[in-house]
Amino acid sequence: MDKINNVLWTGGWDSTFRVIQLYKRGATIQPYYVIDRKRESTSKELETLNTLQDKIKEHFTKTQATLLPIIFIEKADIPKNPFLKVMHKALKKQIKLGKQYYWLACLAQTIKPLEISITHEDLDRFFSMDQLIEVSKNKYSKNWRINSKRVDYYRKYLFKNILFPLVCFTKPEMKKIAEDEDFIDLMNLTWFCHDSQTKPCGKCNPCKSTIKVGLGYRVKIDTP
Repeated sequence: MDKINNVLWTGGWDSTFRVIQLYKRGATIQPYYVIDRKRESTSKELETLNTLQDKIKEHFTKTQATLLPIIFIEKADIPKNPFLKVMHKALKKQIKLGKQYYWLACLAQTIKPLEISITHEDLDRFFSMDQLIEVSKNKYSKNWRINSKRVDYYRKYLFKNILFPLVCFTKPEMKKIAEDEDFIDLMNLTWFCHDSQTKPCGKCNPCKSTIKVGLGYRVKIDTP
C-alpha cells in the first residue's frame, strides 16, 4: 500500500476538494473527523460526509485510489497538551486564531503528519509562503510544512506536525477546477454553515466567509 495521506475531512469545501484531488490521482486516503458535540451543525456534517463518501466512489470509477473509512474522534477525547496550550494562547495575542488550532495541534501529536485545508485566502493570517517548505515526498500532489527556521517559536511548535496542501489554491480556483474536471456536483454537496442543519444561515462566520471569497451562490441554494 502507498503512503497513507491523513486528511482532516470536515465535509466542507476545502477538505472535500483535497480528498477528491487525492482520490482522482490514486492515493490512499485516511480521513479523520473530529466530533464537536457543542456545534449545531455536527449532525449535518456527519450526514454530508456519509453522502460524499458514496458519491465520490460512484463518480470516479476508474481510479485505483483507496478511501479508507473515516476515523471519528471525539473532541473531548483528544489528549490535552499544556505546552501547546501556552503556544496557542501566546499566538492568539498576535493573530486571530480559533480554538480549533489548539486541539488540532494536540491531535497532530498522535496523527503525524495531519493535513489541514488552509487555503490561499487564509494564508496571510498564519504565514507567508517563504515560511513554508514544499514537501516533495508525496507523489500525488504538492504539499507544504512549516519552515522551523523562518517562523516564531509559537508557530514552530503549534503547527509542527501539520501539512498544508491547499495553500496555493483559492476557493474560486477550486470551483474552476471542479467545473473543468466535472466534479462540481460533488463540491456543491459540501456543508459549511455552523448554525443550521437545513439551509445555510448566511450569518455565521463560515457563511460570511463563503460569500466574501466569491462563492455566495452556495449560501443561496438549497443544499441536500
